Amino acid sequence: MLSTSENSLDLFKIYTKKIAIAAITIALVICAWSNLFLSININANAATLDGISDQVEGKVQQDIGTKRRAIGDIFDNPSEEAKGVLTQAKGKAKQDIGTTKNKLNDAQDTVEDASEGFVDSVKDFFN
Repeated sequence: MLSTSENSLDLFKIYTKKIAIAAITIALVICAWSNLFLSININANAATLDGISDQVEGKVQQDIGTKRRAIGDIFDNPSEEAKGVLTQAKGKAKQDIGTTKNKLNDAQDTVEDASEGFVDSVKDFFN
């Protein structure tokens, strides 16, 4: 009789942990997407699609890392916390790469505009 109640308690603990992990995962996805659409800072006017996608992927990866770190902290799992910190760092780096691509694209546009203006002024001088 005692063995059956211990098995039931063990099963309850196992399923409670599984449900908690599923709920945290769902919350992670919801938070990542809501944070993506509400607080990402993208200058879409002059940005390349490649830079924007890197920024978005980086932001999502950063949020996933934050949630993974929190999960590791909740379940007292240092390995999961470390993976979360690493994922956060990767996300930040990817976001910075996207920002750099956008700035390089802006600089390229500025140089192209300046060179076109110079060519036009030379043509006007000789015409």
